[in-house]
Parts: sequence; structure tokens; C-alpha cells
Amino acid sequence: MDERLYEERRNANLPFGYWLVVDDEEPPHLIDEQGQRWKSLRDYIWRGRLGMATNNPVQCENQIEFLLSILAAMDRRTVPIEEHVTDFFVGSWDVARHYGSWLEGHGLIEDGLSGALTPEGQAILVALASTRSAGAAPIPIGLATIEPFRGPDGDKTREAYERMLAANERFAHGLPHRFVRETIAGMPAIKLIGLPHGENVPLGRVVWSSTCCDAHARDRLYGWLLHRIDRWEAWGDLACKRGARALSEHLLLATTLV
Repeated sequence: MDERLYEERRNANLPFGYWLVVDDEEPPHLIDEQGQRWKSLRDYIWRGRLGMATNNPVQCENQIEFLLSILAAMDRRTVPIEEHVTDFFVGSWDVARHYGSWLEGHGLIEDGLSGALTPEGQAILVALASTRSAGAAPIPIGLATIEPFRGPDGDKTREAYERMLAANERFAHGLPHRFVRETIAGMPAIKLIGLPHGENVPLGRVVWSSTCCDAHARDRLYGWLLHRIDRWEAWGDLACKRGARALSEHLLLATTLV
């Protein structure tokens, strides 16, 4: 086994697997330096380099997209990505630690998920980003690709997820300031309803609102807000006193720092 670092054995400026050659059989395969044949570059990375199983091709592809998302979130330069690494492991610090140990053990990252990619990790990131399927390619790398397969509720059914949101919405209905899911001009949106005003029939007023590109994005944002329900009153006060723009800037800063 060659104990040299990846960058000492390979050209770290090129995508991982650049040394493979294509055979002339049908269907074509990639051949490595030991003469082994692989269905694709992703197959070579997943099975040949990482030693992972491929019993279920669909699950395998999902796991590869997850790996790509993690590497991209750690790098954040080669591939523009919205999420931070912690977004993929919400409520699962033990899984995050295990995944980080796995990648570090393979020499793809340094110092766990809080560290940086090694030259080999960077080369694999470029290779995976360059070989996305035609169906996945139009979708940004990150949760937008992963969530449709595992569900935004962590493998629960959509019905169970809606029941969870509805229960939280019923609880929030009694709060002086509450975020609600709505539709604005045909687009999924979230509104912040402020304190009721009026002598005869007090009515809550909208002090802040935001539209989203789709219902999935809206529910992701709403789920993030639910995890911080203890901040709703302070955020409502901020919007009432300093305006909706001030709250938008505050929320953008908060999500950036998470």
C-alpha cells in the first residue's frame, strides 16, 4: 500500500479519478490501474475508494449526493451552497461526529467536520460535482437535493409532518407575536402577526412577511423558526419598533451564524 499523501502521488489540481481509462466494451466501463472495471466514476469513488456497498442503487446515489453536499458545505468555495454542515445533522450530534470521523479516517477532511478538506477531499468534491445525474443537475447541491428523498421531517410521512406543524401552530396562536404559514400572491409565505389592536374588535396586524420559492423552502424556514419560538416575542418587538426590514436583516444574520 502506498503510504504517500494523495498530493504526492496524484495531481491534486485535477478531479479524482482522472487516471481512469474507458474500455471499448458495451456498456463501457472505467478501468483503474489494477485492471478493475467500474460502472462510473461515482461507482469507483464509492466502492473502490471508500469501500461502501451498493445493494440499492437509489440509496447509494442519495448517499453520494449527501457526501457531495457535506464536502461542498465544508469547502463553500468550489461549489456555491446555501447550507452549513450543521444544517445536515440537526438534532444528531452523534451522527455528525461519526460521519466526520469516517471522512477523517479516509483522509478526506482534517479535524472533523469543523476542519477543512484535504487535497484528496477537494479532488473528490470536484469529481462528484462534475458527475451529477441529469435529474439532479438542475437542483442546487444541498438540502434541496437530499430532502425530497428523506423528507423534510427526517423520514416521517408528510402527514405526520403536517400534524407536527399544526400542533405548533395551535400553540403559537395564543402568543402575542406569532409566525404563520400563508400564501401571498399565489406564493408560499410566512407572516409575523403582531399584537391585536382595536377597541371593539381587536385585530392582529402583519408586521413582517416573506415569500418563498416553493412550499418546501417555506416549511424549512418555518421549521427553523419553530425551533426558536422563545425568540418570537423579541423578534415581534423588533419588527414593531424598527420595522420589517430590521427584522429581515436580523434573521439573515442569525441564519448565517448558525
